[in-house]
Amino acid sequence: MRRLTSLLAPHHAARKGLLQLDDEAALAGYPRHIEGCPEHQETLVLRGRRVQMVSWGDPRRQPYVLLPPLDATGRDAMAAWVRALTASGYAVVAFAREGRTATTQTSTLLDTTGDMLEVGRRCGEAAAVIGHSLGAMSVVLALHQGLRAKQAILVSAQADPRAALQRFVDRSGMGPRVGARMLALLESRIGQGLDALQAHRIAPAIGIPVLVVHDLLDDEVPWDEGERFARHLTAARLLTTLDLGHHGVLNEPVVLRDCVRFLQGEAIGDKVVSSPNLPYGLG
Repeated sequence: MRRLTSLLAPHHAARKGLLQLDDEAALAGYPRHIEGCPEHQETLVLRGRRVQMVSWGDPRRQPYVLLPPLDATGRDAMAAWVRALTASGYAVVAFAREGRTATTQTSTLLDTTGDMLEVGRRCGEAAAVIGHSLGAMSVVLALHQGLRAKQAILVSAQADPRAALQRFVDRSGMGPRVGARMLALLESRIGQGLDALQAHRIAPAIGIPVLVVHDLLDDEVPWDEGERFARHLTAARLLTTLDLGHHGVLNEPVVLRDCVRFLQGEAIGDKVVSSPNLPYGLG
């Protein structure tokens, strides 16, 4: 039926596909009720939208780590990160928008970026900001737009929104006509082309130390997208894992240990040297 609809009514199929993409890309929020980590919650009203913010520790008195929203699997895995970070002397601040509707949403990626900038303005400069997958891309966009942070960690990061859309179209079997219409609808919605959001266009302006963590066998976001960030961010290092998968990286204690060591000033991972012959990725 999906293929038939794609052939007979590509514009309708594109609209339905965009709604499905929105559902898949929707971020579930942040970890809750972490044993041994008391939390403080508050509601922020930001330009007509409501954002739930939770903190562990006191970000006004401690260096704090900022976490954008995660998908459901990442949200559960991040509880161990909150425990490790607070045990290392950091406060942790996370946030998520209350609800979303078809009439008000612009893009999960751009919504998250805007909310992160507002939370950062309220809390002040972060010791670090950590994002996973689409959240990692929003971290880079927020840093590019002025988010103040001393360090960043990008885990399983998407570097190319246009390639992510194409992967969704291919996975859904919608075909190139529907994919082209989805791209046009999405770019119309956000008011700019997806090419402007690619890593090689925004990453070079970011000068803070960044650790990029990506699994070589990631079957959701290819390893070369993490490698692309590592090449185009001016002070980045790449930590490559093997056979952990897209979400398994978050669950691996060794990765968590290395990320905390990175925040404490140790050189983790490898420095990737960029080549003008590979400006956008590996293929």
